[in-house]
Amino acid sequence: MSTNKKNIDLSIICDDHWDVVFDHLGLGFWELSIATGILRSTRSFKKNLGCPPDEVLSYEKVLGLILPEDLDHVQDEIELTVSREKTSYHTVHRICRPDGEIRWIKADGILSQQDGECLKLIGTILDVTDLKNKP
Repeated sequence: MSTNKKNIDLSIICDDHWDVVFDHLGLGFWELSIATGILRSTRSFKKNLGCPPDEVLSYEKVLGLILPEDLDHVQDEIELTVSREKTSYHTVHRICRPDGEIRWIKADGILSQQDGECLKLIGTILDVTDLKNKP
């Protein structure tokens, strides 16, 4: 095996490897097709929300986990990004997991469209509850 190769093609890393990385970091990755409303997400995304790794999540279900007091702000940030009034969004908000536990989530996203692709919103979530609860 040659070690002289300076450029590594990251596209050869399979989804299972990315899941290991995301799980280790606690970083959940997701993408939402604007045209179809289909949400794709990693295991760590679901874990941060307190959902089983094999559950198929909808965008509506994810929004339903956000506390009502925080929901308008999150939706406003997403809408401003989708309408291109902002280049990205960043929120810190609370969710109520299916088991009733309240957690703080940091969510970041951008609008993405590559040649021939549908418009997508892509981003990450991170559970920051421990940071928010530090004295």
